[in-house]
Amino acid sequence: MKARTREEINQTERDYWNQNKLDRTKIKKLRRHAFFYSYKRERKIINKLLLEFDDKDVLEIGSYTWAAWFDKSTKPKSLTCINISEQELENGKKHASSRDFPINHYLMDANDLSFADESFDIVFGGAILHHLDIEKSISHIHRVLKPGGKIIFLEPLNMNPIYKIYRKMNPQERTPDEHALVSKDIKIIKEKFTFDHYFFDFFTVMFGVVSLKVYGDKNYDNWINKLASNLDIFISKIPFFYVLFARVILYGNKK
Repeated sequence: MKARTREEINQTERDYWNQNKLDRTKIKKLRRHAFFYSYKRERKIINKLLLEFDDKDVLEIGSYTWAAWFDKSTKPKSLTCINISEQELENGKKHASSRDFPINHYLMDANDLSFADESFDIVFGGAILHHLDIEKSISHIHRVLKPGGKIIFLEPLNMNPIYKIYRKMNPQERTPDEHALVSKDIKIIKEKFTFDHYFFDFFTVMFGVVSLKVYGDKNYDNWINKLASNLDIFISKIPFFYVLFARVILYGNKK
């Protein structure tokens, strides 16, 4: 089969997001159990990382994740948001109207950023790198960051064989060309950035299945999900277990 060009991939991504083609209804009930404590932990970590954003020139790859991440105390010097989807960019503009710091929006491919070198202090995004050509996008992100600039990304992982099988069986939940991060992607990031991380969701997914069977689509704050969360936090500190997890917050500085 002939490899798809970047232009073809970009058009498919644009169409999926503009037309809202993704169907994630099957997984929503499980997520409410599996991610109940993970989301709380994620929120706490992100809030800590967002302290770095104050009075900084910030670029978001993805257009409006910041609307969920930023609380009212977060106030960058400026925020620039890009997206390849017109519809997603418009959603970002709607959120921007209530903020009291400068926000600019651009329809742009994150694989080919058109900003000048060393334009930003921080580049961040939520579930976006795995839609991109990692080598190209990371190279551009590195280029537009000022010396010592920071990255913060929340991304899905695809190293656990169980998750690989699930993704194969449920293609309707993702765009055709997206690729949750694997070891070689992390290696590419490490070439240009210092690298630190928080891993999420191994036991929480397995125990979440049990919790959903026991409690149904309710009572997510239960001992099964809590135990799973604590186990994840514990084993995430052991380096060679990182391949088990479903998600990661990765952050670091420009080398």
